[in-house]
Amino acid sequence: MTTDASQNLWRFVRLDQYNRPSGTSRETMRKGISGLWLRLGWGTKAEESVFAEKELSQVPQELVDKAAPDPDWSAPLSAMTAVLDSWLDAKVPGSATQIFVGPPYHGTSEILTAWAQARGWRLVSAPSPEMILTGGQDWLTQFEEDDEPSVLPHLEHCYLRHYDGLTLLRRFLDHIISQSRRWLVGCDSWAWAYLSKALKVHTVFPTPFILEAFDHERLKIWFQQLAAESGEETFVFRQLDSGKYVLPPATGDEASGDRSQGSGTETSGFLKNVAAYSRGIPGIALAFWRRSFGFVHVMEEDGEENDKEAQAAGGDSSVYPILVKPWSQLNLPGFPSQGASLGLLMVLHALLIHGGLWTRILPELLPLSPMEIFEYLHLLEASGLVESGQGFWRVTPAGYPSVRLMLQSEGYLTDAI
Repeated sequence: MTTDASQNLWRFVRLDQYNRPSGTSRETMRKGISGLWLRLGWGTKAEESVFAEKELSQVPQELVDKAAPDPDWSAPLSAMTAVLDSWLDAKVPGSATQIFVGPPYHGTSEILTAWAQARGWRLVSAPSPEMILTGGQDWLTQFEEDDEPSVLPHLEHCYLRHYDGLTLLRRFLDHIISQSRRWLVGCDSWAWAYLSKALKVHTVFPTPFILEAFDHERLKIWFQQLAAESGEETFVFRQLDSGKYVLPPATGDEASGDRSQGSGTETSGFLKNVAAYSRGIPGIALAFWRRSFGFVHVMEEDGEENDKEAQAAGGDSSVYPILVKPWSQLNLPGFPSQGASLGLLMVLHALLIHGGLWTRILPELLPLSPMEIFEYLHLLEASGLVESGQGFWRVTPAGYPSVRLMLQSEGYLTDAI
């Protein structure tokens, strides 16, 4: 992807200039009440498909991975450099730090990591929970050896909401204030909200930058780019019930980042729902996109419909028409049928304000027994709201909007994104 295309798609703005995609769709709002629609058993009548059942085949996982692969977070590097140019050139003491904030699955830490590697800056790993609880002197000592410019992608992993859990971060902030080392820092938006109240961290750093929200037009371009990455297959995305294009066949300009409207092909409103419900967060929108793939439209090699699809995709005969479920039929995680208890919400909130947590540390942070925590975690996991990788628990991307809305409705501190 060219630099111009990258800057068209990926742009950073100040945190106070961030705007989420507006939710104008009735279906978006229906999905947004913490899964209430499904929990009460008010199922939506399935729309009749315009495609014959004999022409439909389940999308294999291998094809899902090719049509919507994991993103390359090095793509936004030129956009990040564009906002950092003046900071990098400045030599006044007050310009020694810069911070980027983003919600879960926003790509902030991945982009910062890629930037540090590309620029040759020192990449600093966060301390372990045990180091945090004991003051973290060994972790802090490394910054006394030199003044090498450094990138810390995960400020949210440098503290714990615990009596002894803020000492290390206080000392680290003192170091940032008193030293001339260049610091580029990333922080989860939930931790930023908590630390702004607990430590007034917003007074230490300048106004954060944040990746601009992905509206439906940005999602269209991004999903087209992702689908084209394999170079082996050509994908066309149509809605299962209506046959309308969800993504219009990509032209060369659109696939490279031109936000023009193409040839006027009629499209469904599916991506508007994805943009609004995902709150413009790329990683969460991608999770919904992958879950929406219902079937492959299997056609005769010499059929008229196949010829039309091949022509729409630029003349390539190896076309995979992916049929996307209507938004009203998209099955998203909801809260367990027994409801959201106080303990369950406490576990979720702890996971979010720390950017995820290890199983072993949760009993130190919550007024719950280890067995209670274990029960809540596995109840949430069965509901699709949390997931674990080698004992590190996070809220899932598909479950995040529902979890956020429930915590907000119950009066918990949330982020501002």
